[in-house]
Amino acid sequence: MPFRFAYVCDLLQRLDDNQRARAGQKSSSNIIDQWFLSHRGLLVRTDFNASPLLSTLLPEKRSDRVYSIQSKSLSRVVGRCLGLGLSRKKELERWQEPGSGVDLGDCVERILTTTPNACSEDVTVEEIDRALHRIASGCHFSSPSVRASRSSGESVDRLLELGGLYRRVPARDAKWLTRLILKSYEPVVLEPTTIYRGLHPLLPTILKVQDDFAVAARFLQEHVCRKGVTGADLSRDDLALHLKPKLGVKVSRQTWLKGRSIKHCLDMSRGRISCEEKLDGEYCQIHIDLAKGRNCIQIFSKSGKDSTKDRAALHEAIRKSLRIGDKSCPLKKGCILEGELLVYDDNVQKILEFDKIRKHVSRSGAFLGTEQDSQAHPHEHLMIVYFDALMIDDESLLGVRQSQRFKRLKELITCVQGHSQLVRRHIIDCDRQSAASDLRRIFAQCITERREGLVLKADDPYFDFSTKKRPYGSCCIKLKKEYIGGFGDVGDFAVVGARYEASKAKTFDMPHVKWTHFYIGCLENKDEVQRWNRTPRFVVTNVVELNATQMQSFIKQANPRFTTMDENESIVLRIAPGIDNGNRPSAIFTDPPIFDIRCFNFHRERNTDFLAPRFPMVNKIHFDRSYVDVLSFEELQDMARLEKEMPPQADSQELLGWIAALEQADPRGVQLHGASQTTTISAISTARTPSSAESSRPSQPGHDEALPVPESPLTAMRRAQAAGRRSAAEPLTPPRSSALMPSAAKASESIRDAGPSKKRPADSSTKTPRLSKARKVTPTGSLNSSSPIRSASGSQATPRETLGDITHSSQSRDNAGSAQSRRIVSVHSFCMPSLENRPSTISLSGLSTATTSTSFRTAPESCPDPVTVGTSHAQSFNTGPAPALPAESDENQGHKVCIYSGDACPLRDMSFLLAPCIASMPWLSEDLFSVHGISDFVTHVSHWKNSCQMSSGISSTVASHMQSRMQGRTPRRKKFALVESRRKGAVDTLFQDIQAAQLQRRNGKREWIPVFDWRVMEELTREEEKHRCVAGKLEERFDSKSKRSIWNKHWVGLA
Repeated sequence: MPFRFAYVCDLLQRLDDNQRARAGQKSSSNIIDQWFLSHRGLLVRTDFNASPLLSTLLPEKRSDRVYSIQSKSLSRVVGRCLGLGLSRKKELERWQEPGSGVDLGDCVERILTTTPNACSEDVTVEEIDRALHRIASGCHFSSPSVRASRSSGESVDRLLELGGLYRRVPARDAKWLTRLILKSYEPVVLEPTTIYRGLHPLLPTILKVQDDFAVAARFLQEHVCRKGVTGADLSRDDLALHLKPKLGVKVSRQTWLKGRSIKHCLDMSRGRISCEEKLDGEYCQIHIDLAKGRNCIQIFSKSGKDSTKDRAALHEAIRKSLRIGDKSCPLKKGCILEGELLVYDDNVQKILEFDKIRKHVSRSGAFLGTEQDSQAHPHEHLMIVYFDALMIDDESLLGVRQSQRFKRLKELITCVQGHSQLVRRHIIDCDRQSAASDLRRIFAQCITERREGLVLKADDPYFDFSTKKRPYGSCCIKLKKEYIGGFGDVGDFAVVGARYEASKAKTFDMPHVKWTHFYIGCLENKDEVQRWNRTPRFVVTNVVELNATQMQSFIKQANPRFTTMDENESIVLRIAPGIDNGNRPSAIFTDPPIFDIRCFNFHRERNTDFLAPRFPMVNKIHFDRSYVDVLSFEELQDMARLEKEMPPQADSQELLGWIAALEQADPRGVQLHGASQTTTISAISTARTPSSAESSRPSQPGHDEALPVPESPLTAMRRAQAAGRRSAAEPLTPPRSSALMPSAAKASESIRDAGPSKKRPADSSTKTPRLSKARKVTPTGSLNSSSPIRSASGSQATPRETLGDITHSSQSRDNAGSAQSRRIVSVHSFCMPSLENRPSTISLSGLSTATTSTSFRTAPESCPDPVTVGTSHAQSFNTGPAPALPAESDENQGHKVCIYSGDACPLRDMSFLLAPCIASMPWLSEDLFSVHGISDFVTHVSHWKNSCQMSSGISSTVASHMQSRMQGRTPRRKKFALVESRRKGAVDTLFQDIQAAQLQRRNGKREWIPVFDWRVMEELTREEEKHRCVAGKLEERFDSKSKRSIWNKHWVGLA
């Protein structure tokens, strides 16, 4: 039964008018329900085909159809169809004028309103659907099934197909027909689930299992409409018996949610969840139909398009993993599996970044965006990582729990190194008290290994077909560090140009929108601009859009001066061919505004030769900054390379830093199970890029404005390195911005006096980057047992510092007067990366030596032991054994000091355990140790054990007295073990001895001992001698990056 297109236009126009109404707006879902109710008589007829109506209402869902028609080409087609003259063509092209507020559909409506068609006939959705299908069948980028519907040799004339429609429809319907062809009804947005439910209550469930309008419509006719007028007598249980996946028809994906914090993820989860590694590849839904012989493989992409031929290089890996063609093949009929397509390099034996995929996967037979890429190498090939099974041999697994589906998948797949494997995962029980710390540790390990993130899957069926659905049931949660506020900040970018897109401008619902897409870039000659005021040269890296609030602010407050590309003489632009798919800005800003940008990571855009932010978003707009403050192009490239190429740290310092940062990112005032919200914070940095000035960003729900989300250790690390490079290139000039705020300056003084474990802040005369939000510093008297943040020094709250002094750069130049103070700063720029210098006192009670170095080597099915965080300020000092009571202070003993650094030696308060294989080495125990004044070392772990037992027997009165004595200085000995790493047996014996000793902190938690190769002492001695301060000698600073490399080089493990 035909369905008039005018009925669809009635619905769309009603929704459009409702959005424009200033008062008395109705719910869009109510309008849609009323519309379906008014046409119920036509929709329930047995001869009604729902597919054309669904394709008309939801054109964006037809990813299999590609028309290759954009607004400009459609404008020319409409002009020829309607026989327009020059003046009317000019009116038709008014949508291209910035600020006009109209799109092509509005222009077509206005022309046909002035000069309507001679006769208006009813046009049906079936006619439009057939015409658009024929146009799509002639496009090379349509799916194979659509292209196959065209007869061989048949040509498709778009003018002929569309001309008959435009000459028959009235003005209002022509507007919506234009938007239908462009696959966007914006600003009207139709919710697919509301449309499906309005057409039939069971259609949403049917389309989940068989995501094809034509197939779902046939199923609706065969199994529902035969049962009765409405099909209400067919229950969901009956539907589940008849409805199952069909080979060759894509199954819809589960609902995906974003986790904004650890707490947010746990709020959406229950029971046992699978924490799978999030892979940075392309989604594949693989259909295997053994009845088709050699052509048994069919692959659907994330968009639903059939990409079997484009991914032909993956077929052999799939065949081997399923043993297709072999007698041992576990399949009898076929299966439907889910996986991720990746590129693997045999030479380096690792998975390559996402950018490499486009060299190996074509798009409808064409390799797009590879002009600036290197050729595909023979040692690179595609691989598949499986993570779910939806059907095996006609047995639907959509109603089976995730744990059972993965078990079936493991039985089915044969893993081949570099070609096919199962996703690596961990299991967490959300009902356990340690769930938060378990998830935090696993996620922190994922971050330190430079992986993309995690996917959290509850042990639920793939789809929930029950009538009473649990909130967030059968949903997947994506957890990336960039989803957590503050962890994805990049820096300031200059807005060098913009262009206008009519359809996007209409979504803002505000007048005078001149630009919708903004071109951001970095200064290529920043030094020349700052020193000699040269003409700025910008490299355009990305194109970004603004939300409605940001756009309103930009129009009212920024409104920059602009010129055209041809008339521009103020700035020089370099725009790579791949930027914005070849589009170019229509306006160039002579004094570029500043956007603060955040992103997920960095990648190499198509047809470009540099790294740029991936999925950039505008964090805030700065109205008080100049383009001179933006990132330089070199800084951006260094930052990107550091994040992509920096190897995972071998020690646990970065891991513990991320655990603490993730804990602080959770909303305040909410106690998570297995974790403390009163973590001692002493190592989170306040150093930010110039983009981090006073923020105009509204606070997030559930967060306290007094506690900004901490900066990630990796972000601080890369910013510090970028700052170090800037300071090396820039002359020493007075700062353009204000110095530290009063509270921050006061806190800096406390850092300077806090002892050798603190970083020396920059002088007030030193050029410093702009600070972020003013971080509140709590006065000494306000600290108590209920404070959520405690000072590490115990005497005064200090600003949060970076992990292991990673933000210390040469910008913080030394203007102190005394050589002694210079020596202290110089030596402690490479202080020991100990566990006690972390933001919190953390006990990894569930980590083994193997799991500390890598989190995804195995896929354990049991929940790991919890990671707990100390809950009291006193615990931050309870790691080492207590010193003997008669000699509490070193001053009373006349102790030896380091000949290079004196009391400032970073090895001063350390206790060393020497493995038996090196215990009798005079070069170590007598020479190297005596140079640093070290006398506290043992040759067997039992000495540490006895010391701990003695300290535990001290009376509470004496212990309290000791703790009060220890408030102003470093109060404990940090334990480290040294071994000959080349003697594997000696290393294993040392780890076993330490484990057998069962060392404990005073709070009863297990104590972990960092183990290094003994040669670390040699290198540290050389570096300390090299950088010691001698009278009359210009002090040479020690690079923090070099410091980290020393410890990483000799790291053995955590015992």
